[in-house]
Amino acid sequence: MSEMDTAPGIAARCRADGGLTEATLGELRDELGYRKLGRWVLAEIAETLKATGLGFFPSHRLNAELNTEPRQWQTVWIYARDGGSRARVIDAVLQPDDCDVRAELDVIGTKNLAALTPQQRLDRIKEIVDA
Repeated sequence: MSEMDTAPGIAARCRADGGLTEATLGELRDELGYRKLGRWVLAEIAETLKATGLGFFPSHRLNAELNTEPRQWQTVWIYARDGGSRARVIDAVLQPDDCDVRAELDVIGTKNLAALTPQQRLDRIKEIVDA
């Protein structure tokens, strides 16, 4: 399933906002065509975002066991899991078992380019070229 098939509105908005956007649970619910928020709708929103290549935080907002009374005005931050530096840092914090946390976090705010791995240097160059 392509990105445009699963969550076209939020995916496009995230791209337009530079890879990071904030959305209410009501907006996400509406995009999936539901009228009410509930345990299964929260799970479907989470799965749809993941299938679309998007990540989100705080994760407890889309977890029905933790968010037992979801409200349409509650918000989540949505980010493009595109392999860019922002996504890598967020993923390092949210999913530390899946990456080299020290390597990802050591480069935050550093002006010391020697601290970057060769791949991180190439990623920085790509980000500059694509800007």
